[in-house]
Amino acid sequence: MRLLLAISWRNLWRNRRRTLISMSAAGLGLALIVFYVGWIEGMIGEAKNQLDNTGMGHVEVYAKGWRPRRPVEVALADSKGLLSTLELPAGADAGARVVARALASGAHGAQGVTVLGVDPERELRLSKHFGDVRQGERLAPGDGRGVLVGEKLAEKLQLKVGHKLKLMVQGADGEMGVDVFRVRGIFHSIAAPLSRATVFVDAPAAQKLLGLGEVAHQLVVQLPDATQADEVKRAMEQRLGDRAEVVTYAELMPALLEIEQMTGTMTVVITLFVYLLVGLGIMNTMLMSVLERTRELGVMRALGERPRGIVALILAESFWIALLSVAAGLALGLAAVWAGADGSLLDFSKSTESWEMAGTVLDARVRTAVAVRPTIEAAALVFVLTTLIGIYPAWRISKVEPAKALRAN
Repeated sequence: MRLLLAISWRNLWRNRRRTLISMSAAGLGLALIVFYVGWIEGMIGEAKNQLDNTGMGHVEVYAKGWRPRRPVEVALADSKGLLSTLELPAGADAGARVVARALASGAHGAQGVTVLGVDPERELRLSKHFGDVRQGERLAPGDGRGVLVGEKLAEKLQLKVGHKLKLMVQGADGEMGVDVFRVRGIFHSIAAPLSRATVFVDAPAAQKLLGLGEVAHQLVVQLPDATQADEVKRAMEQRLGDRAEVVTYAELMPALLEIEQMTGTMTVVITLFVYLLVGLGIMNTMLMSVLERTRELGVMRALGERPRGIVALILAESFWIALLSVAAGLALGLAAVWAGADGSLLDFSKSTESWEMAGTVLDARVRTAVAVRPTIEAAALVFVLTTLIGIYPAWRISKVEPAKALRAN
């Protein structure tokens, strides 16, 4: 075997240009696939890590029956107590929200909005946009008259810091609740719906407006690692029992989970498609290489070499091409993925600030990440395909009679 590999290695470099062309085609194809799966992996990872752009959590808890229609009167009792009993992983953050639909009215118009009653200190760790105040100041704990509005809402209603904003809601008793607040600050969000139709107030102010006690409609948990979501959900279900409904981000955004599950299949399909094109070129190159050596291989047959020995020699040459191509392709592809990890290679910020993916909102600077399993699968598939490409040239030359091979030019 060692002698066979040594001879095939020497044969490989007898026509250096042809060998490098074959390797470049296979290696570049693999590099593009590795970068593609790194791009997809980066987007999925960013989608999980940037749930706070849309106000979502990795795990969310609701009162039974609240989620379909969001009735104000259906709420989690003793939300502070529930938060204190949750056992979360290190680095996780959690907070309670009071949620209601409202009509926001200013001096220059009105707009339907979602009112979120929050604990300002906790919400800073749950929502990126809550802390991104571009005008005025953040909402302070205990500020029963302050309100934080999005930029697009402020633009539509011509609101400035210090302006009055009237909120009208349907309370828990079915009666209309109305109160007037002062705009403390205007926040920025890359998610247009949040910027256009979200208003933050202090939780006690929201509870008073809706005629509720110390309750919440939603508990939101942000985790340091999205893969912990299922485990955290199971632990919370055991602790909360039938009092609440616990859901993960994957249940709230099934399209994102489907994209993640499809990544492996997509990698195989794309790899096969690329190598259906690249492989034909490599096969043609190898066939030319073998036919040029017909007389040489005929001499080997005349000296007693069996056809399977000729096939083994050609396949050994394919093995070397496959090995070198995969090594070069992995190195180039992983280098591109590493270079794109800071978002510098896929920066669309000049044309847009954000874009949507499967129900979440991503920053315009797309960061790549190494997708370990799809990368290994693609490399293995490329290695096998490139090696097997040598079967046809090897089979064809092995069928040539030694006498005819010796007369070949």
